[in-house]
Amino acid sequence: MMNSKLKETIKNNKLLYRFAIYSKAKLIIGLYKVGGLLFKTNKQKAVFISFGGKSYSCNPRAVSEELHKIAPEFRIVWLFSDAKKKKTVVPEYIKCVEVGTLRAYWEQIKSGFWLDSFNKHISTCKKSDQIYIQLYHGDRGFKKILYDSHKASPNDYYIEQDICDLMLSGSEYYNRVIESAFKFNGEVMMVGSPRNDLLLNYSKKDITNIKKAIGLSTDIKVLMYAPTLRRFAQGKEQELADIDLESTLDALENKTKQRWICIIRAHSAVKGFANSPENSNQIIDVTKYEDMRDLLLITDLLITDYSSSAGDFALLKRPIILYQSDRERYLRDDRTFYFDIDTSPFTVVFNQEQLSAAIQELDEKTVEKQCEQILEFYGTVETGHAAKSVVEYILSKTKY
Repeated sequence: MMNSKLKETIKNNKLLYRFAIYSKAKLIIGLYKVGGLLFKTNKQKAVFISFGGKSYSCNPRAVSEELHKIAPEFRIVWLFSDAKKKKTVVPEYIKCVEVGTLRAYWEQIKSGFWLDSFNKHISTCKKSDQIYIQLYHGDRGFKKILYDSHKASPNDYYIEQDICDLMLSGSEYYNRVIESAFKFNGEVMMVGSPRNDLLLNYSKKDITNIKKAIGLSTDIKVLMYAPTLRRFAQGKEQELADIDLESTLDALENKTKQRWICIIRAHSAVKGFANSPENSNQIIDVTKYEDMRDLLLITDLLITDYSSSAGDFALLKRPIILYQSDRERYLRDDRTFYFDIDTSPFTVVFNQEQLSAAIQELDEKTVEKQCEQILEFYGTVETGHAAKSVVEYILSKTKY
């Protein structure tokens, strides 16, 4: 393996870095092509990866678990950035492989099915008898992505338009994003996001078990603050911005006359929060918790900013507040939006005073109606059995 000093030297030299990237891409393409000729495709094997190998989560997890439930004979492989550690997290039937290794490429070359929550590298080569199912992680997002991004250049290229066999959608809104952001004109299965199946089919026991797993009392109310990524924080720690979470908890307790706790969740592309409150028994950092889906399920009020989690959370008919104190900077430095948020059904605040006022105005009937308006705004179609639909598609393709 290349040592860290050499890696840093290459990264800091633009010419060397470009050459290294080019050489790696050529090597990977060669591995795929040679391996494709040498190894037969196993139609009873699927390779999953979520967020580049960072976690056992999201849509791939939901499909993986449903696949094992319906077809336990299937070999299921997961690619992780820390495969050894993830062996303690995943079910025993899953084979964990380090992402980016020769073993990972070998597993993909031989597998009949690939399932990913993120777009694949442009060096990816797929055989004609392999199936690539794209399970993207943001169906009802605000931010423009890929080809739609205001930072996109004419030289950008995303391989899904050429090698993807199936994409999933949970809304009319995302159908349009698929066409413009991915330039994908292939098959789209409009059944919803598999990760949201739980949000539509949960039991009280599910909530109890998740709360116990992170050390929460079953009767306490949960506020989650989950800001999205800022480019300047990528790979580093993320600031909590100017939100006063303790004051927010006080406002909620005064409003509801119930006990509240706050869980905070950083974006998957950062290392955590730089300024999370220490020694607080009311604020818990759950960034390292494996799956955001579980955290949404136990949440009674979600505060985010520009995260697509808001579109998922609306399925639970619980209050959502968008705290956007840095919108002007975000639009300039990070992402632009697909629509005017101020004219959408979402509640938007720009400072702590407005946040406190929004909490005082919360009303159960109004919240339910607002969530219905949000789902209607997107043209939402969530069946509650999206994972099963993907598994049925996979099984239909195993027949020669």
